[in-house]
Amino acid sequence: MLHPILRILFGLLFITSAVLKLFPLDYFELILVQQVGIGWSMVPWLARAIILFEFFIGTSIVFGFKTKLNLQASLAMLVFFSTYIITQVLLGNGEEDCGCFGELIPMDGPTSLAKNGVMFVFGLYLLWKLEELKKWSVGIVSPILFILAIPALLIALPIPTIEPDEDFQLDYELLSPYFLENSKESNQQIYVIMYAKCHHCEKLASLISKMDPSEVNDRLRLVILGGEDKVEAFVEKTGIQAFPFARSGERALVAAINGTFPALALVENEEVVSKWTGKEINIVLLSDLLDL
Repeated sequence: MLHPILRILFGLLFITSAVLKLFPLDYFELILVQQVGIGWSMVPWLARAIILFEFFIGTSIVFGFKTKLNLQASLAMLVFFSTYIITQVLLGNGEEDCGCFGELIPMDGPTSLAKNGVMFVFGLYLLWKLEELKKWSVGIVSPILFILAIPALLIALPIPTIEPDEDFQLDYELLSPYFLENSKESNQQIYVIMYAKCHHCEKLASLISKMDPSEVNDRLRLVILGGEDKVEAFVEKTGIQAFPFARSGERALVAAINGTFPALALVENEEVVSKWTGKEINIVLLSDLLDL
């Protein structure tokens, strides 16, 4: 009985990984855009395909459908994602959440590699004991669940409608609605766009909090993307309450900066005249733009 139980537990890990990526799916899509470089028009399809593939592998292993083939596929998937995570670590992005278990269970690169290593050994052991895994197999259940999962996912989380010629531009029209109530308009504003789960954004925000708000003269505006609770935690942790900030969940805004955080836009006379993203942005650049 031991090995069929282990088979089911191994499959449940893949099912759990697939399901947790849905909470929220936007978070997983953002990781694919930001870290992998997938185009914004393709990422909704790829994110759902990965989730369905993981779900199929998991249910196939749980119910004993083509067990050998799906165990091999699970190991190949672990090797593929581990190779990618190693690349991210070597590039200095090991602190970023890999998105393996969605936003609910964040994991940095080293933690995710350790998890994948344990799962890989687990999977190899099951392949070794393949003949002892067949008990409690009801293989037909997996294809049925997979077929049902496709429309269920697309109905619950439909593919966003994006026009083929739609051009996401980081312009004043996209930025200005967040601060319409702000009466002290100057001819020049600096918008800093950050993500509440981004380590680089957190470091930048912590440095911004040390500035004197009176010297900024209402020129600095902070737009923070993420769920309401995540943004509140971000503001509290970094101490930027004294500066004008707004929360956003706007998909078009993320697309306009290609999912690269932080982003900075210099606006003069209601026109974006310069913009920076990612590692181009630091507190020295921001201080220079603010004439501090």
